[in-house]
Amino acid sequence: MSYSAALNPSSISHHAIVPLTGTNFKKWKEDVDIVLGIMDMDLALREDEPARPADGASATQRSKYEKWKKANRVALMIIKRSMTDAVRGGVPDLKDAKAYLAAVEERFQRSEKAETGVLMCELTTMRYDGAGSVREYILKLIDISSKLKELEVSLSDAFLVHTTLNSLPAEFTTLKSSYNAQREKWNLNELIAICVQEEDRIRREKVDLTVNMITKINPPKSYPNESAKKELVKNVHFPKKTNDFKANKTSNFKCFFCKRPGHMKKACHKYKRWLEKQEVKGLSKKENSK
Repeated sequence: MSYSAALNPSSISHHAIVPLTGTNFKKWKEDVDIVLGIMDMDLALREDEPARPADGASATQRSKYEKWKKANRVALMIIKRSMTDAVRGGVPDLKDAKAYLAAVEERFQRSEKAETGVLMCELTTMRYDGAGSVREYILKLIDISSKLKELEVSLSDAFLVHTTLNSLPAEFTTLKSSYNAQREKWNLNELIAICVQEEDRIRREKVDLTVNMITKINPPKSYPNESAKKELVKNVHFPKKTNDFKANKTSNFKCFFCKRPGHMKKACHKYKRWLEKQEVKGLSKKENSK
């Protein structure tokens, strides 16, 4: 449901409810309650049908009855319209919205023992993989604990704290050791705050390590393709070449004339003297030919 729709009850409709299928009854019922509540049409779900006003009844009595009838009619339309044809066909066609919703709920009853087993398995096997945030992960564990409490399976905060710490990855080993070494116990709020702080520290250390590694990387001599080159240059800042580097690089060159390293042929003094001698010889030949 959108925020603008919540502010404008007249814009609420069955489209704000995810259609009821065979697997989403709890979410569907929550959506129905929210939509009808915002529309102020949940009266028929909260109260039984009032007695039909007799002749000569007061205006207040007639108004109350008409209000209930309207709420009942709208609630039935929205409930039925937000169900798939297969699900709607399997529910008795009742004229009372409250009774109709109860009939739908009966079709989706689950065994409490089976649901308890599923929730306990989920609670004890969940592991934090770094997706999202550790705060969101711990709140999800607490939500599972709340559902178990509704099924009369109460879990202490201390149990949840230990379960949560044991499900965190190896990066949180220091935090786990710190908790086991102290006498004080954390409550759930303290657990969330400390885990969030530890996660921030771990992420900062990873960023610093990545930056240090990047600064030590030299540019590759070749790239698989042009797009790979652009992507690497975009994300990695290679160290600038200094004059010392150029000097060291030229020291690897070897003169083709004198065969000595450290300079090129065009900078070779012996080569320049040889050129001068060749020019002198060329001039003397021209004079003799005349």
